[in-house]
Amino acid sequence: MILESRSIIFSDEELVLALRPLIESRGLVADNNVTGVDNKLDTDGEVSVTVTITDKDPVDFSSREVGAAVLNHCIEQGIPLPRGSYKELAIRGNHIALIVRLETGAASPEIDEGDE
Repeated sequence: MILESRSIIFSDEELVLALRPLIESRGLVADNNVTGVDNKLDTDGEVSVTVTITDKDPVDFSSREVGAAVLNHCIEQGIPLPRGSYKELAIRGNHIALIVRLETGAASPEIDEGDE
């Protein structure tokens, strides 16, 4: 079996775009008011994000919220995400990454020398 792995890394600006519906659902405005994005692992080792907005308390988003937001954002942007793939959030450097893993092919029998 072959395992394909792809990382989709979100800049802070792109992550804020992905989180925008969640930010607005909390009665806040994301346009030009975001002063910071902090990505970290929570006590369970899951990715979480804190967004700081001018003159407001920081807003925390759980791994589940961030995961749904980035998946929806990828779909809206036309980024292909195979249905049968395993998806997980990770932190790469200072950014959130969506890791997409897909098993392809099957274990093949050994190749006979005459078949090469």
